[in-house]
Amino acid sequence: MSLVLRRTCLKAKGNILSSSSGNIGLNCPIIITASRTFSDDKSGNNPQFCTSTILIENGFNVQELPVVVKKLRDLSEIEDKPNEENATKTSDSLNYHLIREEFKQCLDLRDVFSLLSKCTKITPNIALGAIERIYDIENNPRALIIDSRSLHMNLAKGAILDKLLRVVMKTEDTQTILNILNTVSAFMEPFKYQFHDELLLRVIDNKLSIEQLCEFTTFLIKNKKDCKYSDTIDKLWVGFVAREAEINEINIVQVFSILHGMKVSKRIILTLLEQKLSDLWAKIKVPIMQEILNSFIEEKYLSLQSFCVVGGWLSANIHALDEDSLLDVISKLTRLKYTDDRIEQAVEKYMRLKGSKIDSPVLIVGILNFCMQFKINNKVILNACSDYFLSNWQKVPPSFLKSFIYPYGYLYFILANSSQFWSLTEKMLLESFEKVGSDDLSSIVLSSIYSENYPITLVNKMLSPEYMSKVNKPETLQKFHLIDVAMSLESKDYSGPLLPKDHWSKPISQDFRIKNIVNKIMDPLTSVVGGDNKLSVAVSVPYLPSDETYLLDIMIHPAGLGSNTFNWKSKSFRNQNIGLLIHLPDHYCSDNKHLIGPQVMKKRHLKILGIKVASLKYSMLSQFYTSYDKNGLKEYLFQSINSAKECF
Repeated sequence: MSLVLRRTCLKAKGNILSSSSGNIGLNCPIIITASRTFSDDKSGNNPQFCTSTILIENGFNVQELPVVVKKLRDLSEIEDKPNEENATKTSDSLNYHLIREEFKQCLDLRDVFSLLSKCTKITPNIALGAIERIYDIENNPRALIIDSRSLHMNLAKGAILDKLLRVVMKTEDTQTILNILNTVSAFMEPFKYQFHDELLLRVIDNKLSIEQLCEFTTFLIKNKKDCKYSDTIDKLWVGFVAREAEINEINIVQVFSILHGMKVSKRIILTLLEQKLSDLWAKIKVPIMQEILNSFIEEKYLSLQSFCVVGGWLSANIHALDEDSLLDVISKLTRLKYTDDRIEQAVEKYMRLKGSKIDSPVLIVGILNFCMQFKINNKVILNACSDYFLSNWQKVPPSFLKSFIYPYGYLYFILANSSQFWSLTEKMLLESFEKVGSDDLSSIVLSSIYSENYPITLVNKMLSPEYMSKVNKPETLQKFHLIDVAMSLESKDYSGPLLPKDHWSKPISQDFRIKNIVNKIMDPLTSVVGGDNKLSVAVSVPYLPSDETYLLDIMIHPAGLGSNTFNWKSKSFRNQNIGLLIHLPDHYCSDNKHLIGPQVMKKRHLKILGIKVASLKYSMLSQFYTSYDKNGLKEYLFQSINSAKECF
């Protein structure tokens, strides 16, 4: 007996993913470098196939994948035969619903067998219709006629069903067998292994279409608790590779949808799909792309190549998206933590053209969450969202207020209608004061302060003893203390501080990235300032809340006059100390130029407290350090320190 892997599969593997797209890692031919064969049927009872593995080389990557090897008794079976599946479908297959209706007229087993006897030829679909009706009758005892003849019928039933099953098994219509597998029938359950094996042989013979392969895989995934089914899933990749030319802009989503059930073969199918997505993206319609994004989320998929394709698709199709579709796509991209310039430009285009016509507040929330996730300080998008808020504030429920307002202060965005926007914000919060949670309320007020707007009436109401008694979360209490101090420092009309000093909070710890880079630049920094006795690291301003806002990464001061001996309240020492703030990449908006609101407020407060402030970019410090450019680092530190702005 010979063991043969069909030539069609070998040809497919040799051609997989070869293309002229120029995508690195995808246009390398996949080469079969070795194979080994073993039987997965321990009892040796399966005479039709056994399991083998092959090593596949794709560029520098080598992967071992399982395949099914067909056992042949005659080597002539190796010759390729034309795929006649579509041509061999009989007329009864096309009219299967009519056959089922005919058998439904049968009231008992005698009627079913009588109808079968009238058929000049029992085709697979006639056999299937009879089997289904027999099962229905047996599950409806009232329809049974209990007499001597029916007893004889029951005795003959087993032999007749066996014959019918053999007829169905021989059908060239693969869809019929798939329908049987998907039938929820206790009667058919014992026979499903046989139909499973038949389908597996047809996969080897390249007789299943892409849609049928997906349907077969879906069945196996749903029933993966059965070891026989779960072991088959990763052996079907050869069918997808052989039929890769049939993957189009419609059925590609079906292939994506079965990824979650694959294990060792997932990588090769993903590589195939990445290439097909790159080829087909211009033809993909909105609902299909939405489903593909669902698969990305379910798979926790990360492929910059595919995400970039989605960005190009969105840019080209933004005009075709309605409010629900845009919300869905933007929300999914936010969950995937991906954006690029084309996505931002597409959203900007939508807001410029359709922003004034948007009806749903949920869409605005989705867009603002998108801006928050990626720190997008986009003038067109943010102004359009604020215009919606001003025109439709009656539609905005209290639970949405933080999402509508917080991004503007956090991104330190100067609104075109700033005064009107923040006045309306305070008015709405006062009117719905009891409906807004204390944490949301504190975040919104902080956002207002970041933007240098001071809602005194609202803050007085928030910090009243009656309201403060309801605030229990430490994180929220810290925000309330920060609001009190910020209003006291910045607003001349504020009568605070209204809260007692926060003596119980833990000391703020310096970010480990900043701590690490400070250690690395300490020698050149000491050289620039003239000695290590003029430097203090991670200095917290006393008498103020334990918050990152009042932590200096480095303080430059007169020799020997460190943070422990410095008189913070003395006006004579104003502008004598320099606070160096090291700004991490996440301290900036997406343009890597504009600081976010909390960092802008930090600089304001330190200046009010009498400290000159200089900013250092973490990325610049790292670049100088890793390139061993000591002279460039010293020059950067020197210029930054000399450009420190004096306090107010």
